[in-house]
Amino acid sequence: MVSFSVKPRPSVAKINQARPADHAAHGARGFMRIILENSAIHADEVLLVAWFFVIGAVIGSFLNVVAYRLPKRMSLIEPSSHCPGCKKRIRWRDNVPIISWFLLKGRCRDCGSAISVRYPLVEAITAGMFALLTVAEFTFRGINLPGREIYKNDGIILFAQNSLHQYGILLYHLLLLCTLFAAAIIEIDRQRAPWRLFVPALFVGIVAPLVWPHLRSMPAWALLPDFVSRIADVAGGLAAGGLLGYIGWRIGKTESPGGLSWGLLSAGVFLGWQAVCALALIMMLLTWMAMAFCKLKKNAKPWPAAVWLYAAALMLILAWSLLGDLTTSLVQ
Repeated sequence: MVSFSVKPRPSVAKINQARPADHAAHGARGFMRIILENSAIHADEVLLVAWFFVIGAVIGSFLNVVAYRLPKRMSLIEPSSHCPGCKKRIRWRDNVPIISWFLLKGRCRDCGSAISVRYPLVEAITAGMFALLTVAEFTFRGINLPGREIYKNDGIILFAQNSLHQYGILLYHLLLLCTLFAAAIIEIDRQRAPWRLFVPALFVGIVAPLVWPHLRSMPAWALLPDFVSRIADVAGGLAAGGLLGYIGWRIGKTESPGGLSWGLLSAGVFLGWQAVCALALIMMLLTWMAMAFCKLKKNAKPWPAAVWLYAAALMLILAWSLLGDLTTSLVQ
């Protein structure tokens, strides 16, 4: 049962310092300990998660528009939303994300044409993604992320980040994931995700960390001067993401780069060279599992790689610190 409280929200999350012999398992235990310590969710945090769920549903509705219009070079603003069958403008009350589709029983109010279930599904997935990341990166103080600035005091490790940092990181990651999700939707329709889709994300991914380096959870190289580190972060992410994207393009043997190539480049810019390399491995594993499933189900059609890139990016961000600790323990 979730309990509500109006007590002041703690400024930091605490983990008892592990003994040296337990260092390899510290990350996983610390992750669970923080979840238990924060089980009494504050009322303002519940409202924040609900608010981000609603915002996510609205963004999901916009992603449906982007996925339909952008490959056709149509304006994202005009004309307003309308029924593909009768071309009549959709009323505002019939355009409420997720809810309206069920109220209309999946059909146009005017002509009765069927409305694809994909519309509310995309809205629901986006809303869930927004809520899930809000819980991980705000409610639990970004415990899913590595490389937090820490200091030690009387055997306790305190995560030194404030609410502004948490909001910034949350919005930063949501922009990347929304872009990758839009590319996945486009390529599910057997179309190629255009490079124009990735321009806003690439611009923010390159410029924002130069101004606010805290957006990057892991530096490209340690012990570099501040400004040099910012440049190195961008250069390392661009190089690794671009190389992996180029390899994906050549393996795919397509005329021009698509969602996979541009997505890997964007992920490298946002997450860094270490993360995009791990991301590529996770994506390859998911793709292999999907191909094995399709062989068992003869009529099943494999989804494009952009879908698994989005799934891998979401998995990596949500379990970033845990995966890093597991990797460290295997190496040791």
